[in-house]
Amino acid sequence: MKIGDIVTRKVYGEDMQFCVLGFYTNQSTGERVAILALLDPNLIVEASVQELCPVSARKLFALTSNSMVH
Repeated sequence: MKIGDIVTRKVYGEDMQFCVLGFYTNQSTGERVAILALLDPNLIVEASVQELCPVSARKLFALTSNSMVH
């Protein structure tokens, strides 16, 4: 598995799809953990490429670590 892959979680079956954003190692268990973004067809939007701004992986992980990644 690699960043950008589309995956499902066994617990949800194939009802929900996610995009792999990155990985980290849980410091207490040593387990490799994937950071996922839910792909929801109801939330798909269009935007001009000129209005988009890139986000670094570091900033993205910082945003997710405050609420989800421990």
